[in-house]
Amino acid sequence: MEQRRFDVLGRWSGSYSTVVLHDHGVTVAVDLAGQIPFYHFSAPGRVVVGSTLSLTTAAAGFRGEPDFLAVAARVFCPDVPALVGDRSVVKGVRRLGGGLLLTAAADARPQVRSGEALLPDPGVTAEDAAMVLRSALTAAVAARVADGRSVSADFSGGADSTSIAFLAARQLSGPLRVFNYHNPLAPAHDLEYAERYARLDSRLRLEVVLGRSDTLTYRGLADVVAGDLPDQAAVADARTELRLSRIAAAGGLLHLGGEGADALLVPAPSYLADLARRGAVRGLAAQVLAASRDRYVSPSVVLKQLIRTAGTSMPRAFRGLAAQLERPAPQAMQWLDAISWWTGPGAASPWLTERARRELSDVAYDLSRQRDLQPRGVGIADAAALHDLRAAGAVHRRLVETARRHGIWPQAPFLDNDVIRACTKVGAALKVPDERPKPLLRKAMEGLVPAPVFARRTKGNYIGEDYLGVRAAVRSLTAFLSTSHVADLGLVDPEAVIRSVEQAGTGAPAPLPALNRLLGVEVWLRGLADAGPGR
Repeated sequence: MEQRRFDVLGRWSGSYSTVVLHDHGVTVAVDLAGQIPFYHFSAPGRVVVGSTLSLTTAAAGFRGEPDFLAVAARVFCPDVPALVGDRSVVKGVRRLGGGLLLTAAADARPQVRSGEALLPDPGVTAEDAAMVLRSALTAAVAARVADGRSVSADFSGGADSTSIAFLAARQLSGPLRVFNYHNPLAPAHDLEYAERYARLDSRLRLEVVLGRSDTLTYRGLADVVAGDLPDQAAVADARTELRLSRIAAAGGLLHLGGEGADALLVPAPSYLADLARRGAVRGLAAQVLAASRDRYVSPSVVLKQLIRTAGTSMPRAFRGLAAQLERPAPQAMQWLDAISWWTGPGAASPWLTERARRELSDVAYDLSRQRDLQPRGVGIADAAALHDLRAAGAVHRRLVETARRHGIWPQAPFLDNDVIRACTKVGAALKVPDERPKPLLRKAMEGLVPAPVFARRTKGNYIGEDYLGVRAAVRSLTAFLSTSHVADLGLVDPEAVIRSVEQAGTGAPAPLPALNRLLGVEVWLRGLADAGPGR
């Protein structure tokens, strides 16, 4: 502190944000995953910094008016963080996100910079990273168990939460309760794997949380309690409450989960374009063949897409996004579309009002004229991974807030700073699945987690429950959207959204992720309206 080395504030183990009051003012360092963001406002002679948006807004003297552009970008272009920058969803209040450092004095404008660069190191091999990940993840789980409070864990049957559970079981003297969610009305095909893996360790006590018709997605939206921020998980509030109540009834206080692992361990498809950019021809050919085989796409089509993306600069990609927004072509996004800088609004584009299209496209054009938006050494897929990591941090933060009223503190060891460092030291190409998924985690967990856990090649699919939920809730969703605040804000054409909902109700493809984000904003806006000015 005496040397003002604030860049080392994140070097302790765990995941945390830090506030330091010193003679020169205040310094805030946000955790690498952005689980605990801060918000700030400055005016001549005055600086406001807070850990929640609502309190910061009130302290700044604002009414809590939504920031139209920030809300629109989060709904329709969530994988293009540059459109939002440091804007929060409230006008006039800035957001300090994952890995950022703010220093402010009362008589000066706050200075924001990156506290730590999460860049791939070409000298680090996959084996090196696996060893560091093994140590970091084991320590992260051990620290939670050593806390002394009752511990429970998710047990989805996937490699992430299952690995965490096995690590925790090794640290405990008694049994570990693990929870798997299963809705017989729309099976996600996770339960069979969870049951199989639970039999591999006698210390695991598997409990199955059974979903019902009244806990389907989109049930009871009008009764959802709005949080401090828009939350796309609001559409699954009934399911979340069911899970949390079961965990609480079993006595769980610290509950472990696998949030963040996919962002750290699964490369975005755009890694193929990164390989082409680096001229890794031999490795690229094998990757194209493997990817096309797994996705049932012609290798020539994959090659054409990745070459197009590899030859596209970030400014040109922004110009392309602006053109998409100006002249939307509604089409469902496919895996192939993800071999790109970003995917755009896709099938949700007809929902956009003229104002929303214009404002988003104007910002995209402005960004296309800027340079050095992408740090040197960061590939397209590596940047996508960092963005997905911060999105996972935000998801976990909102789960923590929801679980608080149940007396539960959810924990995500994959979001610990040291775990993040271990995974980001290697580029996306070294995380590509071989015959089995998540090779980096598999190598790290050798001897700690049973090998059959990493033999699974499928992933639980909960989209069926979403479609079943839409079908059951078409009338209530239509009523909810007919008098929506998102329409009053000028964000969407409600009739276009309702048409998509009705389409989904018949089982036809619909942009449900965008719908979930939009409904999360709607719940939040209703909460703002109910709270009144100055919330």
